[in-house]
Amino acid sequence: MYPLGRVRLVGMAALLRLDILGRMLTVSPTVVGRLRDLAAARAGQSSSQRDLSLVLERAVRTGTTVALHRGEARALLELVEAEPDDAELAGIADVVRTAL
Repeated sequence: MYPLGRVRLVGMAALLRLDILGRMLTVSPTVVGRLRDLAAARAGQSSSQRDLSLVLERAVRTGTTVALHRGEARALLELVEAEPDDAELAGIADVVRTAL
């Protein structure tokens, strides 16, 4: 079992927490891994996307809550807005928009 604040266990699935400019978002490791991969694919075009991919990798690898800075939050918003048909990512977009 993980110390409080690192990973929340719901049934059998561990959830990761992202601190987006003070707003906490709890998401599955699968979604964070997908976002990490999308950001990594754009890393050559944007240093913010590269930074975001590294932060999300740390979240997946360690299970700790990670904090996103403003540039990383904007990069995250770009990613989720590029996937308008994904309802799960749309929910993330709402949280990021509110934080920005």
